[in-house]
Amino acid sequence: MRAAIACLLVAGLASPSLAASEAEDAFPITLGSFSTTLIGSVPERTANIRHSVAALDGVVLRPGELLSFNQVVGERSARRGYQRAPVILREARQMQLGGGICQTASTMFAAALLSGLTITERHRHSFPVDYISLGQDATIAWGVKDLRIRNDLDQSVRVRVQVLGMTLTARIEAQEGLAEHFELETVERESPSERDGMPGREIELYRLREVDGELVDRELVHRDVYPPTLSPAPAGGPR
Repeated sequence: MRAAIACLLVAGLASPSLAASEAEDAFPITLGSFSTTLIGSVPERTANIRHSVAALDGVVLRPGELLSFNQVVGERSARRGYQRAPVILREARQMQLGGGICQTASTMFAAALLSGLTITERHRHSFPVDYISLGQDATIAWGVKDLRIRNDLDQSVRVRVQVLGMTLTARIEAQEGLAEHFELETVERESPSERDGMPGREIELYRLREVDGELVDRELVHRDVYPPTLSPAPAGGPR
């Protein structure tokens, strides 16, 4: 995996400053949008999400450009206002600066797929999260795991990410509509458990492309595999 600084050196990455040069009415069409709930989030987690949203909202992707979540949002540090909140790290829940911004990445990931954009990098969590369906999550780790979205359309698009009340919404806006309409489909299969543990799961995420209401393509986006897990030992240790 590239070192963190390499995120700033990849040719074709979008610059957040591009948004400032675009008129508000230049992108009148919403290609796709996706929302997740913040209900149940602790205040520190919600504050972190708002920080990431402020960095991403308004970024413009010209044809062929790539958005790196890590590059645009930047390092999650106390100096930059990020707080400690729950994260999933090495298959365990821990407290870490910037906890919660994976929800921003996951919401953007789904919105990008529904808008016909191309995902060039995405990573799943160690185990399922409760704010988005299986297969639709995207975890982020500074310098290690990124979400990268490329605009392969023949027009520029604008990323809008906003928190309204307790709802986080990401949408992709464009200058013109598309002939296609996209939907997401998840297929889940279970694998046998080990002893009295939890069964494993295999998740396939498909993007369905429709034209004039007719299905014309069913693209496998990725396959996530969660291996079977053992049940935790009873209190007091194994018996």
